Amino acid sequence: MSNQKQRKKPKKQPRAKANLDLPFWKNKDLLLPLLGIFIITFIAFIPSLSNDFVNWDDDVNILENTHLNALTWENIKGIFTTRVIGNYNPLPIFTFAIEKHFFGLNPTVFHFDNLLLHLVCVFFVYRVTLGLGMGKWGAILVALLFGIHPMRVESVAWATERKDVLFGAFYFAAIWTYLKYLKTEQRTFYILTIVLFVFSLFSKIQAVALPLSLLAIDYYLKKPLKIGLLVNKIPFFALSLAFGLYGIYGLGSDGSLEDTTKYSFFERLAVGAYSYCVYLIKFIFPYEMSPLYPYQKQMPTQYYAGFLGAAAMMFGFFKAFQKGHRNVVFGVAFFTFNVMFVLQILSAGQGLLADRFTYIAYFGLFFLLAKMAVWIWENKPEMQTYLKGGIAAYLVVFLAMTFQQNKVWKNGLVMWSHVNKLYPETHSPLANIGHYYRDKNNYPKAVEFYQKSLQKSKRAATYNSLGKIHFENGAPQKALDNYNLGVAQEAVEKTKAEILTNRGTLYGSQGKMQLALADLSAGIELNPEHANAYAMRSMVYFDSRDFEKALADYNAVINLGNASSDIIYEKGLVLNELRRYSEALTTLNLAIRMNPNKGLYYAERSQANLEAGNKSAAIQDANQANQLGAKVESAVLQRLR
Repeated sequence: MSNQKQRKKPKKQPRAKANLDLPFWKNKDLLLPLLGIFIITFIAFIPSLSNDFVNWDDDVNILENTHLNALTWENIKGIFTTRVIGNYNPLPIFTFAIEKHFFGLNPTVFHFDNLLLHLVCVFFVYRVTLGLGMGKWGAILVALLFGIHPMRVESVAWATERKDVLFGAFYFAAIWTYLKYLKTEQRTFYILTIVLFVFSLFSKIQAVALPLSLLAIDYYLKKPLKIGLLVNKIPFFALSLAFGLYGIYGLGSDGSLEDTTKYSFFERLAVGAYSYCVYLIKFIFPYEMSPLYPYQKQMPTQYYAGFLGAAAMMFGFFKAFQKGHRNVVFGVAFFTFNVMFVLQILSAGQGLLADRFTYIAYFGLFFLLAKMAVWIWENKPEMQTYLKGGIAAYLVVFLAMTFQQNKVWKNGLVMWSHVNKLYPETHSPLANIGHYYRDKNNYPKAVEFYQKSLQKSKRAATYNSLGKIHFENGAPQKALDNYNLGVAQEAVEKTKAEILTNRGTLYGSQGKMQLALADLSAGIELNPEHANAYAMRSMVYFDSRDFEKALADYNAVINLGNASSDIIYEKGLVLNELRRYSEALTTLNLAIRMNPNKGLYYAERSQANLEAGNKSAAIQDANQANQLGAKVESAVLQRLR
């Protein structure tokens, strides 16, 4: 045998690592991958750019929101002083106002801006992950998962959910500045973190979880538990408490916290535990994604299994904490902190789950998954090939799923048909398809789907919708029949008030003023914050020439913060009738500032100016009214000559 030594195989050279010491904006090793992440994420959401608005909150937040009619100080003030469907999220509404001012109601612009804000979130997720000490490849994986995970779609492709991508941008920016503060101890970064947190809170109430997220970061970075570390969280917890309580108050006053399922508190705990487990499963594989996950009339038995899943998760978390597995503790804690307030233990909305609720929370799980992948890569070289192939396949599947899921949000018909396909025994998708056809002025199809919905469940709200569409299409008796059926059903006070208001409006149109007043007043008693009921009753009082009561109702609408320029104008008209011309001028000036393109406003102000002794201003207003196609009363014109 030969004694010749066997040649040794050359050692495999380690892969070159990114130079993380260079400033971020000069580091091509970090910037080029980020560009690739942006491109992949943008491709995943391209279908959203051709989507329309949907008839699920887009109408109230965007299409019918009077504060978006003009970018004036009065409207901006209204945006920041009113709630929409019980929610206080003025910053997203303000961005809608800017978009409408410059581009009109072009859905492509709204969807593009949602996608742009999602990319901003991806950017800060990338920076935060690097700031937490993750290497380049781990940060790339976290950012990619955050960018293209299919559970992102609802937050990006639904125009109304500007709330998510906007609060997310400020939320992750605040975490990034907090990391800078921990590193540099510069007070400027601490103050900037608070400012960004406030912006996040003004975008969505879910941001209240930030101080808990910051505590999780302190733990992960092994910050010693000193009094100063807790004291500097006081402003954050104070802001969370203030916004959280106001948010609960707003949802409560809107009726969103009323539990229509009539589940017991123990059952609602089961719903919360079940939802928590489902979010964990959908993180791994997001099956059966739906814009709405409706409640069942009787709580399914499998919901109770959520207690076992949640308990197992918490037990694992406790053991990880005992053993000092900071990666696991941080990932699970961040996820739990950011999802626990939306587990529907307090009912808020029509569904027990919502994909959008995971928008921030999944960052913790993405981080943990990336840490696991990096550990396998560094400690199990024989697994590297399988790891690369598995991650690549996983991302490709997610990319394809996200691309397709965006198409579900094409329009209201496609979206609610998708929900109906997944939940054929549920009434609400059918009713919402009816709303879609109503908005498209397809009266027969709307009636058809409302009736299909009623076959599933005799809902007061659906009878109300049928009544409205019959009334709008010249069938008052059918409208009245459906309103009567709606009033007879069990319903939350808000819905009952809406039906009474609509029936009162019908009576008013028929000249039955006593019946109209009775219904409108009953509606107001049930829901004292129902602005439309005051507006309708003021018209009844006006027609009855009871101007003082009409004025009181107009003031009620304005005090509720829901006053359109037309309501302001009508108040000015009443003040003219009461010969309170100085107040009328002030009121009509406001209406014109809110909407300077209504000729009627100038015509009415012409009369107020004339009666106040300002003939030249009256003439100018009369001329402006004529230019805008409105006629000034002949008696006023005679006096102006």
